[in-house]
Amino acid sequence: MGQPLIFLAAGEVSGDVHGAALVSEIRGLAPDARFAGLGSHKMAAAGVEVLQDLTPYAAVGLTENLAAVRPASEAIRSAREYLAANRPSAVVLIDYQGANMVLARHAREAGIPTLYYISPQEWIWGFKGGAAKVARQVDRIVCIFEREAAVYRQAGGNVTYVGHPLLDQAPDDDRIAAVRERLGLSGTEPVLGLFPGSRKAEIGRLLPPMLGAARALQAKRPGLRVLLPIASPHLETLTQGLGDALTLVNAPGTPGEAIPGIEVLAACDAALVASGTATLEAAIVGTPVVATYRVSALTAFLARKVFRIGHVSLPNIVADREVIPELLQENATAARMVAAVEPLLDPGRARQEAKDRLAAVAAILGERGATRRAAECVLEAALAPTR
Repeated sequence: MGQPLIFLAAGEVSGDVHGAALVSEIRGLAPDARFAGLGSHKMAAAGVEVLQDLTPYAAVGLTENLAAVRPASEAIRSAREYLAANRPSAVVLIDYQGANMVLARHAREAGIPTLYYISPQEWIWGFKGGAAKVARQVDRIVCIFEREAAVYRQAGGNVTYVGHPLLDQAPDDDRIAAVRERLGLSGTEPVLGLFPGSRKAEIGRLLPPMLGAARALQAKRPGLRVLLPIASPHLETLTQGLGDALTLVNAPGTPGEAIPGIEVLAACDAALVASGTATLEAAIVGTPVVATYRVSALTAFLARKVFRIGHVSLPNIVADREVIPELLQENATAARMVAAVEPLLDPGRARQEAKDRLAAVAAILGERGATRRAAECVLEAALAPTR
């Protein structure tokens, strides 16, 4: 089979997780494969030679991304030098559109087979010509949503639909029970999860109102348990001193392996989540959530002028209707969070209807095995005759 060298590029925490899972699947199919690229601690632990970690600079928004320009430029330069010196068998781009579209051009010019896995969300935003540009720059687009695949096929892309990789991470009932036991959850008290995201800026904007909502709910419900996973080691300082009010999951010094966020979410009765990956995880594990997000005032103003979509969280976008409530910008207050999430904490009609809506979304995400199918696509490109 040979010894393929595969270069992966991820710039956010979620991309680092997907990249690590992809590497593990590739290694299972090709044990001699070697890996290098841009990523973070998950990819490094999976055996990737990480050239640079961009996850501390990840942000959403036009003004918010300014701080990432210089680190991203340095990472692109390092990646270009690596591609020129080592000529990998394939390049795999994982989300992170800005830097990865630049890398796609360089890899294509160098004649290196290039795949986009978790592609730019042109199928959501619908910018004219955006999908066609992606289709021209890469050899293959490995899609995780059916609507995404349809848009890129129409744009002329070489598309393979594999389903959503989060399905592979969904815990079964035994695992959920084990997580609840490890976290000391008795099963009698309601459990609220707080998932303010992994980016430093979003945590700074979302964690204070989430904590305010949690405290208000604890005042009304003295038995309420509140879980707050530490999503990234770079953000530990933002949660120091909070352990008395809630349970910090994966805090520094915690014995044992870190508990994946999707498993923590599955152990909750309801959750307040940043509008991102956690909303889709909620659909997969069936935990009712309220999505929330804040960006800078300038970014919000420009977004309202440019974007013409009715929803921002993926379950709502995929279903093209409101599956989970969204509290955005000025509506992302502690009081509104309390009003939206409290009915979801207890058994009853509101909770069951929320779970039914989430189950309908999960049913259209494909089948388990998405990461393995993506790995097969990567190896097919990496082991193809040199062009």
